[in-house]
Amino acid sequence: MASGSLVRTDIDAGINLIRALDEKRFGVAAALWLYNSDVDNWRMIIAYRGPRKDLEKKYLDAATIAADWRKARPQEPILDLSKVKITSADDRLIAGLGIAMRVDGLGEVRFSHNTINGIYVEDALIHRLAA
Repeated sequence: MASGSLVRTDIDAGINLIRALDEKRFGVAAALWLYNSDVDNWRMIIAYRGPRKDLEKKYLDAATIAADWRKARPQEPILDLSKVKITSADDRLIAGLGIAMRVDGLGEVRFSHNTINGIYVEDALIHRLAA
């Protein structure tokens, strides 16, 4: 990703990651890009429905799903997991955003310069935020 910029190619590759996870019933409750000004970059956050104790397994599942996507659809880019943080739906930020809004399916809703659940969100691009 370009320093400080969220580029369309990464957004589209991230959407493909969400689609791949959905196809395999990963349980994506939330998916968004979050800007971190401390390191001047964007990271995709994927929140799954399920307990935090399964976090390690979910990373492995996501890696397998992404690899399968690359084999089946080499012409359709999928986001590298090095640009992704996976968390559970009870994450403080995800829970706070869920109180403020809902984004079903795969949308693109910008959320900037707000404090949610005591967490300042400088900039975010939300693709999904389900209850």
